[in-house]
Amino acid sequence: MKKSITGALTALVMLITQGLFVPAAQAAMVTTDGMVANEQRAAMEQKVMRFMERDAAAKVLADNGVTRDDVQQRLSRLSDSELQKLATKSDQMPAGSGVVGVILAVILILVLLDLLGATDVFPVIDPIG
Repeated sequence: MKKSITGALTALVMLITQGLFVPAAQAAMVTTDGMVANEQRAAMEQKVMRFMERDAAAKVLADNGVTRDDVQQRLSRLSDSELQKLATKSDQMPAGSGVVGVILAVILILVLLDLLGATDVFPVIDPIG
């Protein structure tokens, strides 16, 4: 009799602890459009980050005290249209081998920093947030 009570009590304790420590699963509908939009946004963020890793861009960011994590965090705050504009501009920039490429890279970085509120070089650009 003691074994059956002990077994039942042990099973009850295990069920209660399992219920307490197992998080509840949450499910939501995932649409194809939503998945495609997420993929496109991730691709645009990667494109802008690759541009920011170029030597000239990395130097300007470092001179202004902006880390790679700061850029990534602030890119996630941009709207899809703002991110699209940055990605398009980074595609149009030359590889940065010449003076024109460096100047364009610096301008793009300064625009990004103005959008993020780190600088105020262009007064017509309002910071995000």
